[in-house]
Amino acid sequence: SATGYAVREENLINPIRVKPGDAIVIVESSGSHANGLTLAREIASKLPQGYMTVLPSGRTYGDVLLDPTHLYSPLIGDIVRSFDFPSYAVNITGHGWRKLMRATQPLAYVIDTLPSELEIFKFIQEHGPVAEREMYANYNMGAGFAIYCHPDDVKPIIELATKRGLTAFRAGTIFESDKKRVVIEPKGIIFEADELAVR
Repeated sequence: SATGYAVREENLINPIRVKPGDAIVIVESSGSHANGLTLAREIASKLPQGYMTVLPSGRTYGDVLLDPTHLYSPLIGDIVRSFDFPSYAVNITGHGWRKLMRATQPLAYVIDTLPSELEIFKFIQEHGPVAEREMYANYNMGAGFAIYCHPDDVKPIIELATKRGLTAFRAGTIFESDKKRVVIEPKGIIFEADELAVR
């Protein structure tokens, strides 16, 4: 886990900074993190070998589920100390890729490049079974964290992530819109604002 505090309110990464033209940088996840474990347990209960079921990589289902979650706060600290605050930063958690539209502004978050496919998500989708759209609505699908920034800041952010042993890439762009939405172009998936409903 990670806990932090801001000495001054102006140091908070506020979503009011998000604007059309910002780039979306995705930092890849290490697995399912802490999301969707209720379904993961249900799947294990239906498998003849349970958590000992061997995945294509040769690792067991249970072992892969226990992969440690990446913590992204050190990277954000590096970014802030190196050049400037990003427009926004958001973790991709239990609301999946819908979390990309956390900011209140009516903007479109258009994704054109996806992270590496992780076998744990393929396995859950197959054995759930779970529709692909629902997987992106609830799981991180390989995207653990998103950083919104000026396009000129993409390269240095990726370089800082690499130094931390993380994989990052430019995944898309933020556009003006009449309402909030996330568009995952490679999958033909669109999430509208009313589907977020963050509690």
